[in-house]
Amino acid sequence: MQSQTGELTYQKVDVTNLNIALAIIRRIWPNEEPDADYLAKPLQPKDVGNISWLVYHNDNLVGLTGVFTFDSDEPGYDQGESLWMDWFAILPEFRRQHFGRQVLLDTINYAKRLQQYKYFRIDTTYFPGRPAVSLYDQAMPLREEYTAEDTPDKKQHYLIYSCSLDGSPIKPWNNRFLAIGDTAEGDVII
Repeated sequence: MQSQTGELTYQKVDVTNLNIALAIIRRIWPNEEPDADYLAKPLQPKDVGNISWLVYHNDNLVGLTGVFTFDSDEPGYDQGESLWMDWFAILPEFRRQHFGRQVLLDTINYAKRLQQYKYFRIDTTYFPGRPAVSLYDQAMPLREEYTAEDTPDKKQHYLIYSCSLDGSPIKPWNNRFLAIGDTAEGDVII
C-alpha cells in the first residue's frame, strides 16, 4: 500500500514483524487479544482482503492499519460486498498530527484499487468527544447506530460507518448482526 502524500510508508505485517503489530495491539487495547483470523493473516500472503500494515513516518513507527472480510459462515458476511477496517491505531505520541486521517484515506484508497468490493466499513465504539468519530463523520458518508446485540460494556455503544468504493449508492448495514461482543476485533484509536 502507498500513501497519497508520500509521507507515510506501509510495511505488510508478516511472520517476521507480527510481534510488532501484536505489541501495538496490546499497548492500545491491553484487555483484548486478536482472534485466530488476525494471527493467520501473515500465513496467507496472497489474501488481499485480509491484510495488515505497520505504518511508518520516516523511520518512526506511528501505527497500525488493516482490512478484513467475513467468511461465508460468519456473522457479517454480505456476499463479499464489504471490506472492513481492522485494528487501526495511531500510537499516542503521534496522535493529533493528522496521521489518523491520512492512514484512513490510504486504507480506503487501497480498498478502491482492489476493485473487488462495493463498500468499505468500520465498526467503532462511540462516546462523546471521541476524536475518531469526528474523523469518520468527515471521511465516511454513512453513519449508523449498531444495536443488534448486547455489547460487553453497556456504557458504550457502537457505530457502523460506510462508504462506497465503486461510486454506487451505499447500501446501509441496517443493524445486521456482527458478533462484536463475541470477538476481540480491533476498535479504532486515533
